[in-house]
Amino acid sequence: MINVNFPEGWKITSLGEVAEFINGRAFKPSEWTNKGLPIIRIQNLTGSSSKINYYDGDYEQEYYVKYGDILLSWSATLDIFKWKKGPALLNQHIFKVKPKNDVIFDDYFLFYLKTMVQKLKDKTHGSGMKHITKPELLKQEFILPPIHVQRHIIPVLERAEQIKQMRIEADGLAGKLLQTVFLEMFINSKRTYTEKTLNDVCLKITDGTHITPDYVDSGVPFLRVTDLTESNASKRYISEEEHKELIKRCKPEKGDVLYSKNGTIGVAKAITWDYEFSIFVSLCLLKPNKDIIRSKFLEYFLNTNFALRQAVKHSKTGTITNLHLVEIKQIKIPLPTLEEQDKFVEIVEKVEGMRKNQKESKQETENLFNALMQKAFKGELVI
Repeated sequence: MINVNFPEGWKITSLGEVAEFINGRAFKPSEWTNKGLPIIRIQNLTGSSSKINYYDGDYEQEYYVKYGDILLSWSATLDIFKWKKGPALLNQHIFKVKPKNDVIFDDYFLFYLKTMVQKLKDKTHGSGMKHITKPELLKQEFILPPIHVQRHIIPVLERAEQIKQMRIEADGLAGKLLQTVFLEMFINSKRTYTEKTLNDVCLKITDGTHITPDYVDSGVPFLRVTDLTESNASKRYISEEEHKELIKRCKPEKGDVLYSKNGTIGVAKAITWDYEFSIFVSLCLLKPNKDIIRSKFLEYFLNTNFALRQAVKHSKTGTITNLHLVEIKQIKIPLPTLEEQDKFVEIVEKVEGMRKNQKESKQETENLFNALMQKAFKGELVI
């Protein structure tokens, strides 16, 4: 129980007392059609898939979702969403959450659930849990202020959330700026640059070991694709002896460029550190010819959609989940002079510095937003 002295009229109850949690229907693939009502699956909420399946049969009203309904995914992905599209049907592993009475504003309820879900995510991340059960949700505490207080809290939190979203969008705009600068300088430019393949501008292009090594608790770092694509990837290590064997074929060094080729492809990172490490097959290692190309220029080029489209085009499978060395070597790159490359790298470094400041500002905004939410739900927010 929260040990807080709440203002007069505030109540502490449980989610089970104030809300109803309705789980979605287990639609079978054989029931999917191309017409009818769309089926809301977790990947449609998270944006990991744009594919929509439909159902054209009879259904119980409890599975019907309308604009504005609050949805909570509870398996694999733990998150809260407000449905902002038209009529649809709810798939399994997602709860439709409905307040039981008219003493709770939907928007207040949504903000409170967001705070609660974030706490649960922090808790389950540490325990390794991938889902949360309905009984666990029902027993969560719910702080219920009077209706007139909720009415005042909502616009304050809405404005704070808008500011947080603006910070996120600013970071995305900085990335688009670099894409635009690159295209204008080297792709859409009136100047014609010599076009080379990656094989032409690199002394060596290879990948990491194809055999999963024996991991140890400490030793030489062993990088995988997740170490390039996820900021909180779990670190792995191998023994010094195994590392010495692996670098006979593939030895990453400062100034080389790593490129993801399996899973999440098309992510590049120039090696700017001095310590030794080995890599898995999911990473490609490019050793640029420093007489004609800068590592940072190569890194940024590989991170453009221009390079990714080529990689996918060359792929034998035409997919975006796996690349082979032969396909990577065929990717064409415009080759400006080293002086022009340096000018672009200077722009990149300035924008990256700006993005770093934005990231810090974004984190500060996130912290302030969370603190504001906590104050609001403790009755400490001065309106």
